[in-house]
Amino acid sequence: MMTTHERFTRMYEHREADRIPIFDSPWSETIDRWCAEGMPTRDYVSYFNLDKVATISVDNSPRYEEKVLEETDEYRIYTTSWGATQKSWKKHGSTPEFLDFKIKDAEK
Repeated sequence: MMTTHERFTRMYEHREADRIPIFDSPWSETIDRWCAEGMPTRDYVSYFNLDKVATISVDNSPRYEEKVLEETDEYRIYTTSWGATQKSWKKHGSTPEFLDFKIKDAEK
């Protein structure tokens, strides 16, 4: 069995490995459900033998103003640094709903 480092190194070198690298980031509700269905730990990475990966994020957005436009107990509508207007639910994980965009065509 290879380590995560060995597996990724071989992948980037276009060489065979024991398997392809696997990593994931499930929503918290998904992990809750797995635990309710019998998974004995919240450490899904170890439980499913996924590769251990760290990430680094950089802000390469156009840095539009971020602001909350509407907020209720259920959701929040806000603008992002990318110029998108989105709606996110508070009580469950999901992909935000895109409502509008500051840049709508090539001219903008």
